Amino acid sequence: MRFPLRSLPASAGTWLLLTAGCTEMRTVERADLSPPNPPSRVWVTRVDHSTEVFAWPRLSNDSLIGQVNGWPERLPLSDVAVLRVRDHSPDRTAGLVFFGVTGAFALAVHFVDKSPPPAPCIETLSSISTNCMYCCW
Repeated sequence: MRFPLRSLPASAGTWLLLTAGCTEMRTVERADLSPPNPPSRVWVTRVDHSTEVFAWPRLSNDSLIGQVNGWPERLPLSDVAVLRVRDHSPDRTAGLVFFGVTGAFALAVHFVDKSPPPAPCIETLSSISTNCMYCCW
C-alpha cells in the first residue's frame, strides 16, 4: 500500500526552499509601478506598520489601486511607508545550485564509503571445478 501524503512535507519543503532561495524582496519606488513593467504583486507597509499585499497594483493620481484578498482597494499614497516586490535573485539561485550539488555529492560519497567491502573469495580449486555457480573470479 502506498502513502502519497508521506512525501508531502518533503515536497512542500523543497518548494519553499526553491522559492525562498531563488527570489528576494526589494524595495521599489512609486515610479516602478508604471506601465512598462508593472509587478503583479506589491507588499505595502503602511505608516502604522501593517502590511498588505496588493495584486495587480496601479497608480492613480495620489492613490494605489489594486486587489487585497480578492477585493478592490484604494490606498492613499500618504499612508504608504514602503513598497516591496518579490524579484528574481541570480546570486541566491547560483548559491542554491552550488550547495545542492555539493550536498548531493557529499551524500553520495558518504554512502559509497559506508558500503561493505566485497567478501573474500575462499573457494578452493577443487570446489571451483565441481561447483561453478559459486566461482569468485
